[in-house]
Amino acid sequence: MLYCRSLKCGDMLVVWLLLLLVSWRRVMAQSAEGCSKTKGGIKYKLIIGQLSATTSEFEDQASLQAEMTRESLVDRCFQNTQYVFFAVNGVLNISTKGWTGIEHGIFTQLNKDGVDDNSLPNIIIGPFYTNLAMMLQRMGIPYLVTSNKGFEWIDMSRVQDRIKWKTVVEIRPPAQAMNLAVVDFFLHRKWMSAIMVMPESAADNQECQNLAGQMLNRGLSLIPFTVNPRGRNYNASVVELLRNARLSRQTRIIVCSPRDSRDHLIESVLYRARLLDILQNKDFSFIFVDPSSHLKPFSGASEMYRLGLFSARCELLAFRYIKPNADGFNGDEDKAAARDAARITSYALEHYLRDQMIVSNDFDPKRFLKALKSIKTIGRTGNIEFDQNGQRVNYTLALYNHGGEIMNKEIAKWNPHKSTPEARLTLTGEVESNNGTQQHIGIFPDLVRIVVVEEYPFVVKRDNPLDDDLYEGFTIDLIKKLAQELKFQYEIYRSPGNVYGAYSSARGTWDGMVNEVMQGNATLACGAISITSTRESAIDFSLGVLSTGVNLLVKRPDESFTIFQFMMPFSLELWMAIVGASALVTIVFYCMDYCSVEDRRFTFKETIWFTIGTLLKRGSDFAPVPVSQRILTAGFLFFVLITVSTYTANMAAFLTIKNFGESVDSFEALSKSKTLGVSTVINSATMSFLRNDTKKVYRDIWSKVESSKGQVKNATEGQKLVKAGTHAFIFDYLINEAAQNINCELMAAASPILLQEHGIGMKAGAPFKTLINIALLKLKEDGFIAKMKKKWWDDKRSCDLASDSQRTGEVKFGLDHTAGVFIVGLFGVCVAAMLFISKKLYLVILNAIQKHRSRRKKAPEPENYVNNGLDDAKRERLRLYYGDKGEAV
Repeated sequence: MLYCRSLKCGDMLVVWLLLLLVSWRRVMAQSAEGCSKTKGGIKYKLIIGQLSATTSEFEDQASLQAEMTRESLVDRCFQNTQYVFFAVNGVLNISTKGWTGIEHGIFTQLNKDGVDDNSLPNIIIGPFYTNLAMMLQRMGIPYLVTSNKGFEWIDMSRVQDRIKWKTVVEIRPPAQAMNLAVVDFFLHRKWMSAIMVMPESAADNQECQNLAGQMLNRGLSLIPFTVNPRGRNYNASVVELLRNARLSRQTRIIVCSPRDSRDHLIESVLYRARLLDILQNKDFSFIFVDPSSHLKPFSGASEMYRLGLFSARCELLAFRYIKPNADGFNGDEDKAAARDAARITSYALEHYLRDQMIVSNDFDPKRFLKALKSIKTIGRTGNIEFDQNGQRVNYTLALYNHGGEIMNKEIAKWNPHKSTPEARLTLTGEVESNNGTQQHIGIFPDLVRIVVVEEYPFVVKRDNPLDDDLYEGFTIDLIKKLAQELKFQYEIYRSPGNVYGAYSSARGTWDGMVNEVMQGNATLACGAISITSTRESAIDFSLGVLSTGVNLLVKRPDESFTIFQFMMPFSLELWMAIVGASALVTIVFYCMDYCSVEDRRFTFKETIWFTIGTLLKRGSDFAPVPVSQRILTAGFLFFVLITVSTYTANMAAFLTIKNFGESVDSFEALSKSKTLGVSTVINSATMSFLRNDTKKVYRDIWSKVESSKGQVKNATEGQKLVKAGTHAFIFDYLINEAAQNINCELMAAASPILLQEHGIGMKAGAPFKTLINIALLKLKEDGFIAKMKKKWWDDKRSCDLASDSQRTGEVKFGLDHTAGVFIVGLFGVCVAAMLFISKKLYLVILNAIQKHRSRRKKAPEPENYVNNGLDDAKRERLRLYYGDKGEAV
């Protein structure tokens, strides 16, 4: 009011407007000249690094730059974008260089492109490389990943990466999620098995291995086939697997091709399937898995027409995150990911500036990384959103059918952020499968006949057989588990003659289990049948079930015991050497001390006592003084230290081991034995080995087999000969070990030779071979095989309990272990007592003699005999009689 009185209100309004205009002009001038977020309006440097395959070939440079839209605020605060291209196999050389080399390569390329030494890229965009991610995390540079696989080289698959990266933001959904979508679809369709073809290279099929693992964990069976897309027999391998699928009636085929843009595996499978007329079979379903979503065969009408997909009646299924249109897909997936990366970068720069509350000239990579993770937008790859770890979330995969009348039809949608398969998979237009649910996997016959050989503990006839269980044993438990896993019905029967199978060159035929499989009488041959090259030429085998070998089974010898076991740690020669060395030291010591006239301490008796005391670690009453004696003492003490330590270390084992009588414990000892014959099972792999081996020891053993008529029908007969004490039995290590566990008269000896595997036999080219291999691997991984081995070997043990207690540390020492020590101690006591008594007796007798002489008449004085003509002998006797006085005689 006072102000209005001095000035007119209109004039005051004009002043206010002038002030407002000046302020507005200042703001506009500042906005036009520079950035309001920095001091002095300077602009941040904007350096975007992009990974390239080579120095001249870049990952869609135009797509990246086309999407780098710049808002007005970004234009005012950032300089013109400078793109720096890093060649992964050039300046970075990621495949061979470590962290230091990669860091040096980054600065080298920046300097080459005219970037200041102190400037770093604001962000690096491109495929994922582990060692580069480590380096960028250390440097604090955000890493926007457009693909989980690099170009031609990759150091690690993202499916194996469990590191929580701090600077990595991923555009594409993880491959594990796409694999989980396939598993959920299988569970929905109630498909229990499938064939999967994948690249042979381990660096290229790790996503496929992850899919296989997820399927196995869900109880789904998978038969994998590997092909080499760059191999000479590539097309022939694809044709073979398709024929096997048709012959085995396996109608679900998964084509996993993580690098399909290079390998063209999907196109090859589709082309060969059309030639084999499989695409026209409505019972077949192909599931294509490509984490990069390349899928060139479905990229346009011309490609699909060339491959004949318009007339396909089978299902051609694939999960995608880019929606197809009438003429294929909306652009290339790599370009879509690159464009989304550019859009995310542009939006993140804008968010970075809007959230900046403090004026600063320093660009903060941590805040920029936080802005990247906060982006929420709709891009060419669908909904884009990230969690705090930089991983893609809240996206949707759509399942499309790409063939026939319902081409490019969406069947289902899948969202990863649900807890159950039913919740994750939402049906939108599914065409029901004609396959239905099978009671058993179709590659097996309706009834699987299994031939076995009765051999403990593999197959044993029950004492009280049940209705359906005539046999029991390790093999029977394995068969039951395989039937449960693979869902087939079976029956077991005994091999004719109860033999495994050998080839007769005279007849040109096989017998036993091998012949049953070859003739088609049996689907599988199970038991203790070893995988050999000869049998493999006739039938196929699964992967090894148990590892085994060949060793000896002999009669357990009677135990022999010596009370002087404490002497066994050293041989007789070594004991003699120790005594000799001690005697030598005694002599040398005595000689050294004898020459020391000025300080002689060690008499011969003291030297012996010094050596013995040192050897027994007792020491001596006094130490040597001369340097030479001290050096000798030091050397002898070191000798005693090593000797006593070695003896102590070995004594425990020799005191706790009981010796057996004369026994055969090696093949060499058996070949030299004059009393034992040798037996083995006729027409077995062991017999073929002994008969055909060229080493002298085995030739001699084979001669013993022939001379002692040791060819027996089975292991039971061989064990009877061993019990009789006439033969040693050479056969399967596992069978021999089981025999010694339940029969205390028998003992397995010698290290196993001819290491082999027990397998499951089947007809050559059997379509279910891979399926059985997968089931066996699963049983091994789950610990079932180890559990059954413990049940039928370790838990059945009823002998050798003493050695078991020794292994567990429960053995107790008794008098028999240390009787020899007591005897030596008693011997020392007896010798000492005898010497003591002898000395006392000697003194008593000497004292008695002296007393007797004192009572005798006093003899004449010595001088009376000096000149009485005594000879020397009498004079000597007088000297002895009179003692010192005899000197006067």
